[in-house]
Amino acid sequence: MRALITGITGFVGSHLAEYILEHHPQVEVAGLIRWRSPREHITGIVERIQLHYGNLLDMPSLRRLLAEFKPDFIFHLAAQSYVDFSFIAPVATLETNVVGTGNLLDVVRQLKAEQGYDPVVHICSSSEVYGQVRADEVPITEDNPLRPASPLRRE
Repeated sequence: MRALITGITGFVGSHLAEYILEHHPQVEVAGLIRWRSPREHITGIVERIQLHYGNLLDMPSLRRLLAEFKPDFIFHLAAQSYVDFSFIAPVATLETNVVGTGNLLDVVRQLKAEQGYDPVVHICSSSEVYGQVRADEVPITEDNPLRPASPLRRE
């Protein structure tokens, strides 16, 4: 069994990789990284994972990785996750988070049509989508209103 983690060098991605390696040692773990991805979060596991260079905005690199590695599970954690940066560079944020996710899903769709490849894709989000949560809304449920902070909506 194989798992691919986009965003493996980030805080959540690195911890997910550690968890899989510890609790599911039969799973081969790989990560999608950019050439400039910081690696401090994965120093303790780098010898036990595969790292594949690519970019969510570059469909040929995604296609090559998925066609060759063929993960059974894709944990999509890569994103531009800094709210402050989203105000400074909203287009870059949208490209990474929306277009990048669309590219990943489109490559999976293409490979399914061509080869029958059908991995489980888990897309993780953030509590930031809920924005300002009132005290009477805790604990947050999926039915909670979305009030995200974004360049398009400031309250």
